[in-house]
Amino acid sequence: MKNYKVLKSSGKTSVRKVDVNGEEVLECVSKRYDGGTGEPMDDIVKTVSLQDCAYEIQRCKDQVTKIQAEQSDWEELEKDLK
Repeated sequence: MKNYKVLKSSGKTSVRKVDVNGEEVLECVSKRYDGGTGEPMDDIVKTVSLQDCAYEIQRCKDQVTKIQAEQSDWEELEKDLK
């Protein structure tokens, strides 16, 4: 979740466990406010799982690896051009 650490530290998002038909569900709850008036709006509630988190962590790691390889290629080309 983008900006989760910042939102969590400012009290604008949290995680809660909810019992749904005898099954524990994890939810991420984010506060919303009207940009014009500052009035509170309905919270955004998104169901999340540890599997979702693991998938997104791996996706981010894969992107970092790809970007680092691309950076390395550009640095090698720059070195050869000098």
